[in-house]
Amino acid sequence: MPANSLNRTPNTVVLFGVFEADLRSDELRKNGVKVRIQDLPFRALKLLLSRPNDVITREEFRQALWPDDVFVDFDLGIRSAIKRVRDALGDSAENPIFVATVDRRGYRWIAPTHVSEAAFAARARSPESEDSDPASGANARGVETLALDSATQTTKKTVRIAGLVGGLAIVMAVVLLRGTGWKQRLFGNPDSSVLRSVAVLPFQNAGSDKDADFLRLALPDEVANVLSYVPSLSIRPFASTSRYSGPNLDLQQAGREMGVTSIVTGHYLSAGDQLEVTLEAVDVANNRSVWRDTISVAASDKIAMREQITSQVRQGLVPVLGGSAAPWEAGTRPKSEEAYDLYLRSIAVPHDVAPTKDAIAMLERAVGIDPGYAPAWAALGMRYYYGAIFGDGGEAMLKRSDSAFERALALDPNLISAAGALITNQADRGNIGTAYAQASVLVKRRPESASAHFVLGYVLRYAGLLDEAARECDTAIKLDRGNYQFRSCSWVFSRLGEPQRAMEFVGLDAGSDWAARQTAFILIGQGKLAEARHSIQRVSHTPLMGHDLLQACLDPQQASQLEGSAQEVETAALAGVDAEPRYVFGTLLSYCGQKDAALRLLRSAIEHNYCAYQTLQSDPMLVKLRGTPEFAALLSSAKDCQNKFLVQREQRRILSP
Repeated sequence: MPANSLNRTPNTVVLFGVFEADLRSDELRKNGVKVRIQDLPFRALKLLLSRPNDVITREEFRQALWPDDVFVDFDLGIRSAIKRVRDALGDSAENPIFVATVDRRGYRWIAPTHVSEAAFAARARSPESEDSDPASGANARGVETLALDSATQTTKKTVRIAGLVGGLAIVMAVVLLRGTGWKQRLFGNPDSSVLRSVAVLPFQNAGSDKDADFLRLALPDEVANVLSYVPSLSIRPFASTSRYSGPNLDLQQAGREMGVTSIVTGHYLSAGDQLEVTLEAVDVANNRSVWRDTISVAASDKIAMREQITSQVRQGLVPVLGGSAAPWEAGTRPKSEEAYDLYLRSIAVPHDVAPTKDAIAMLERAVGIDPGYAPAWAALGMRYYYGAIFGDGGEAMLKRSDSAFERALALDPNLISAAGALITNQADRGNIGTAYAQASVLVKRRPESASAHFVLGYVLRYAGLLDEAARECDTAIKLDRGNYQFRSCSWVFSRLGEPQRAMEFVGLDAGSDWAARQTAFILIGQGKLAEARHSIQRVSHTPLMGHDLLQACLDPQQASQLEGSAQEVETAALAGVDAEPRYVFGTLLSYCGQKDAALRLLRSAIEHNYCAYQTLQSDPMLVKLRGTPEFAALLSSAKDCQNKFLVQREQRRILSP
């Protein structure tokens, strides 16, 4: 982009990470929310954005920021302006991701930028956009995707944009949400009629080196990551394919169960100082191998392994799978062997509460060593989320989740799955109006995205609109069978009196703590107490997993421990950020005869915008509470909560272009 070209294009909006600089109005926004920044620092930001990757000298800053007849301490003024820019962006001089200091010369913009000359619709804002605490930095977090003039070029290459979904009336660009756990990517708008679906299965360790077992999951995760950039391929999330493992697996049957056209699998052998990896593609319909290749690298050089796998997949595997030719998104690359090894090992760690702490420690060390690798930040964001919601991390941990996802997006705006995570984080905080605005726009622009439908269903569940939530869950699972991240749709169907459907969603994450606990709740609702007692034996003793409370409630021999267990769960639920566990354990405490504690949790859930109006009337766990004056008050509060949401939703529909 020529120098000063931004100043000549007043309709330009520059996108970078979770931010947008609107040169029409001289405003900086983060996730669609205006960031306060003074005129002089904003003009300094505009100058940096006008010449990304170029060194802007102090003299150039002086000429651009001050008239010739003004005499000030320019060096101090420039340093102050840059500091204010960094403060607004959450950047730092020591570990920059946006503005780097070039010693004795000036400053340089180092983050990817995307430019839009297109006319943007006016933003229709409502009070709901400010429904979280501004001091928390969590207002209207989500992923905002902005329209891009397809003719705009950067370094003579077509730019494909991903930004943040948050402003209500923003004209969104096409978002492609595809599986691979949290490493989903944006890449164009493929014709859905020619999409080929692919599942990447766990690899087999062909050797005796048990220390290399983590590669069973890490290697296919990297393969799925590369394939997710191809617009004509639909990649099943690796987390949902990982249960298909074993040397004697019937690949054709597995492919049919997952509804895919092709399966990618492989094996590896670590022997001495060498690592040999073999990849293979199988056509499901004909049950035959259509491609096979082997790479060999030094066992200690995982980055070289990644580069070779990436090259072989792009050049050999993609054409065989029917992938369309397209420019490749580079993303970010690992720079440290130690950090990358930690990241790979974290992939294989289960997402239950206790092991998640180990994964967090790995990933925190990884990003400390190599802070420029976006997938590690995204992985850390998801682990922080698990720690916040299911552990004892609370709001502090959820803020870390937000920050990690935002850092990942700043480094690589194409990590679009962080969009869904940031939206559901808003719902967990009770900001259901903001979350709904973000999620509904996402679905409107990406109706074929399973993850978009799931996120919208998640928000509708919190709004208490179970029938609408069920439709979104049904759509999500039809579009992407087997995605374990859709497991919480189980709550919708259990509350609608459809336990069989609920168990289908539980089965997406079979074997986990969460699945065992959820199974117990569903069985209790059906009156199958013996089976529920059996299920809770597989649940960990973490308070929000509810093992001790469930056991004390269902086993007469442990009844003396019921009150203590109830107090422990109540304390943990109230200390957490998410309102749903308050409702969930409120119903269990009601079932167990702990009326006062149940009422406290249920009231708190509704006060935090868990609008369970329909659920309160149908939940089988609340039989003992119905008919009491207190229940009538709860029902009235839940109705008020839901009505407020419905009014806000209708206002947004009227205001939306």
